[in-house]
Amino acid sequence: MTFQKKPSPGTSRSHVALTLDRRGFLRVGATLGAGFLLPDLTGCSSVDDDNPQPVENGELFTPASVRSRDGLLDIELTITETEVTVGQYTFMTRAYTGLKVNHGESSLGDTTYTGTVPGPSIELRPGDKLKLKLINDLPDDGSAVDPEDCAMGSGSGGHGGGGHGAGTHNNTTNLHTHGLHVDPGPPGDDVFLVIGPGESYDFVFDIPRDIDMPDGTKANHPAGTYWYHPHMHGSTAIQVAGGMVGAIIIRDEERDDLDKLFATEPGPGQGKEQLLVVGEYMIQTKDSCDGKTRLATYGEMGHSGPLPAGVDDFFHINGQLNPILRMRPSEVQRLRVLHTGFRAPLDIAFLRVPDDQVDSTTALPKPGYDPFGYSCASSNGPPMLNRDELRAKSATYYQVATDGVTYGAPLKMPMANAVSEIEYVIPPGGRVDMLVQFEAGTYQMVALGYLDFVCWAPQVLATVVVSGKPDTSLQIPQVLTPPALYPSFDDMSKPGNAITNKRQVEFSVTQDADGAHFLIDGRTFCESRVDQCIVLDAVEEWTIINKFTDTAGESIHPFHIHVNSFLVTSINGKTPAQPIWRDTCLIPTSGTNADGTLTFLSRFLHFQGQYVLHCHILEHEDEGMMQLVEVQEAACPAPPTDDTCET
Repeated sequence: MTFQKKPSPGTSRSHVALTLDRRGFLRVGATLGAGFLLPDLTGCSSVDDDNPQPVENGELFTPASVRSRDGLLDIELTITETEVTVGQYTFMTRAYTGLKVNHGESSLGDTTYTGTVPGPSIELRPGDKLKLKLINDLPDDGSAVDPEDCAMGSGSGGHGGGGHGAGTHNNTTNLHTHGLHVDPGPPGDDVFLVIGPGESYDFVFDIPRDIDMPDGTKANHPAGTYWYHPHMHGSTAIQVAGGMVGAIIIRDEERDDLDKLFATEPGPGQGKEQLLVVGEYMIQTKDSCDGKTRLATYGEMGHSGPLPAGVDDFFHINGQLNPILRMRPSEVQRLRVLHTGFRAPLDIAFLRVPDDQVDSTTALPKPGYDPFGYSCASSNGPPMLNRDELRAKSATYYQVATDGVTYGAPLKMPMANAVSEIEYVIPPGGRVDMLVQFEAGTYQMVALGYLDFVCWAPQVLATVVVSGKPDTSLQIPQVLTPPALYPSFDDMSKPGNAITNKRQVEFSVTQDADGAHFLIDGRTFCESRVDQCIVLDAVEEWTIINKFTDTAGESIHPFHIHVNSFLVTSINGKTPAQPIWRDTCLIPTSGTNADGTLTFLSRFLHFQGQYVLHCHILEHEDEGMMQLVEVQEAACPAPPTDDTCET
């Protein structure tokens, strides 16, 4: 093969079934039928969705997980079309539906893996090797499941609303390990790979252990919460939006305080951890061509202003709408909150439901109870969200890590001294580990909504029922140990802290007769043009500019860079209340006609090669809001000045 460089159980019905043999290996069972490809390949569900009804809460579903054994995890993941039910919606999507474990451990036991959204969680430790064969069993690109001529929207992105949108290869894919500090070259985290329908690729990822740091010490890969997803330029949004995502958990009980204190199956003296993979669906609730439910097209994803009638944008957790989490009073739990959405930021609060609004039989909120008191759309003017009052009423919780990097001490939330919402809003692609400890009662974990060129409505994410005998065996820790890979910049004279270069990168959106253009430094992505050349072991200060333009105004852009995390030092010229390492961060707007700015420090250690930085509103990335980064040992050439792009 040649490659170019370039729900809860029972609700997801895959067309591939797998079973465990006597050795514990998963085997493919051929259950493909003549109906595998839907008539005319429209991607529309066969379920009648004329009158969808809300679905009652279910207990939180935990995705299947696979773990390394003796330093190795060897698995195969298969991608197919599959029918998925989330809440009241049933539709076709692309998903990781096949799993085979060649070496390692699985949570499935003798259970058949039928393919769910999200995909299986991958658990590794520093020093492990992950071998992952990715098998693309999607139909050919000419039969992509989102129809070209039936889009209801005509948004600014997606070339006029056609189903194929920014990419003409919606069923061609690859795989990115978001947030991992690993080799970006083949056969590792190479996002320029092109894996077409009917093809496969054997990835190999080595998770660093005892690697050299500039001050002469050794470091492990940070224990924390990461994820995997497709990164096929031009088709990333349509694939991630469809649920092609899964968690990567790096564990290090030897060095990480949180891993010592919490586990999925707690031992003596440990608290429980729960994985919340927050996904974002944008779907056609009633397609204009045949009345069936399907994923939105690029035109609908790129729609400016309120979404068209019949298009819904909503969050789910582990493939469920508003699942139930259970705790005991005073119990401390660790929630790994992983935002795999393709577009909308998350602004989280925990709101207690008044006792008179709780059903005494179920301990759930009574039907019709609304915790918000406001809506996203306003009939008499621009959309308004009065979030501050509810945020102030949130039950206290504690953030302990962002993007896989543990803090030195828990951060009490909601933040009382934030200089910007950038500090507490979770961008698409971002992750937050939080510790929660509540009194008896019923709480709703909510997303408070967000305003930008599209207004994202507030939504209940999950219901937390706190009942039973109090559990006081564990308290919120007061001190934590940050990972050695990301030491502070408190003393700039220390080895590895002196700044060797500064640069500016400008994100902008312009509008003309041809539509919207998503640009970095005035240009769209070109695979043959290195935009940012960096010398290995450099320590750099970057200022990311969110450009206000006369034609398009201002909008948010989550900045993400592969391989190396960064420490935010300034938000619109102000020092953040909390020093936080990130790999994905919202670039602020100014709130006026001026530019917004984000400044950070980063060390470019250990890995040479090419990778990318981009906007993690993924249709923006697909439309060209991405740059090629190259880290090399030798001195870098002068940056290119022309707009030519060799394809």
